[in-house]
Amino acid sequence: MSNFLFILLLFLIGCSNDTINSKKIFITDLKNSKEEYDGSLVNRQNGMHRIFGMNEKDSTFGIILVHGYYPRNWKGKGLEWVNPIFELSKTNVPLWFFKYDWENCPENSADSLYFELKNIISNNSHLDSLWVLGHSLGGVVTSLFAESWTDNLPITVHSIAAPLAGMKRFKDNQCRRAEKETYTVRDQINYTQWKTVKEQDGAFKRLEFDPQNVLIKGGKAITLPGTWKDTRLGHNKSIQWVCEEVTRKIR
Repeated sequence: MSNFLFILLLFLIGCSNDTINSKKIFITDLKNSKEEYDGSLVNRQNGMHRIFGMNEKDSTFGIILVHGYYPRNWKGKGLEWVNPIFELSKTNVPLWFFKYDWENCPENSADSLYFELKNIISNNSHLDSLWVLGHSLGGVVTSLFAESWTDNLPITVHSIAAPLAGMKRFKDNQCRRAEKETYTVRDQINYTQWKTVKEQDGAFKRLEFDPQNVLIKGGKAITLPGTWKDTRLGHNKSIQWVCEEVTRKIR
C-alpha cells in the first residue's frame, strides 16, 4: 500500500506541474512581489508564449522578450520581467515571452529563437516588423540571432546587460560560440546594446574584465546611467530602464 501511495503522489505532482506548464500567460495573473510571484513565466515548456489579457490596438508589429540565465537555487525565476511587462503593455502591441533552456549553448538557443520568430511571422501575415528584447544571457542569444537573420522582415533588437564576450560555464561546456570579440549584425536588424556600469552590476562587478565590452558592427552600444531614481541601476533593473525607454518610443 505504501508503494501505491508513493506512486500516486508522484503522479499528482506530475499533473500539477503539467497544469502550470501548460497554462497560458495572462498579464492579470502576474504578481510583482516575491511573496506572490509563482514563477509561471519560466516554469513552462520551451518555446514562444503569447501574453494574453492586454488591450491590443496595434498588431502590425509585436515585442518578444528573452530571459536570462538562472542559477539552480535562484528564487523568483522570471520575476525581474513582471514590471517590465506591465510597462510594455502600455504600448498596446502584442507581447510574447520566449522560454529556452538556459543551460544549453547560447548558439543553440539563438537557433531556436530564429525558428520561433519564423513561425510567428508565418502565422501572423499582418506583421510588418518585430522587436526583440533580451536580457543577460538572453541578450547573448538575441545578439547571436542578430548575426544570422536572413528574412526580409525588419527586426529591432535590444540586448540588455549581456555578457557578449562570453560566460565561463559555456566555455567549460565547449560551446562553439562561447567567446566572441566582434558581432556583425545583419542589415535587416536595427541593433542596440545597452551596457550597465560594471561596478554597479551585481553580475559583473566582481569580474576582472567587463564582459559587455565587444565590437558591434552594424549596431550601436549605449551605456546606461549608474543610478536611476536615486537607486543603483544594476543587472535586473536595467530591464525596466530599457522597457520604459522602448515604451516612450513606441507610444
